[in-house]
Amino acid sequence: MSELAVTFDDMTVLTEGGADVFVVNLNETDEPPPYYVDVDGRRFSFDGSTFLIFGHSAIMPEWVREHEAEGRLVLLGERDDRYLRYVHDPAEEMEEDEEE
Repeated sequence: MSELAVTFDDMTVLTEGGADVFVVNLNETDEPPPYYVDVDGRRFSFDGSTFLIFGHSAIMPEWVREHEAEGRLVLLGERDDRYLRYVHDPAEEMEEDEEE
C-alpha cells in the first residue's frame, strides 16, 4: 500500500511538550506502511524518519514546532513500536498548481 486516505475521525491527537499532532493507526494491516497519507485533500509524505513510541517526547515536540514554524503540517503514523513521520508542505502544493 503506497497510499492511504483517512479522515480526521480516523485519527487521534497526541499532545506532548506543548505540541499537538494527529496520529493515524497503521497497525490494522500487515501491508507495509503507506508512503502517502491523504487527509481532507492534503497529501502527507513519509519523510523517511521515525520516533520510538517510548521515548518520543524528547524530540517529537521540537520536530513539530520546527515544521509548523516553516508553514508545514505534520502527522504521525503509529506502526508497531514506532511513529512514522509524515509532512505536508502547502507551499509545494501551490507551486504544482502554478506549473499546471
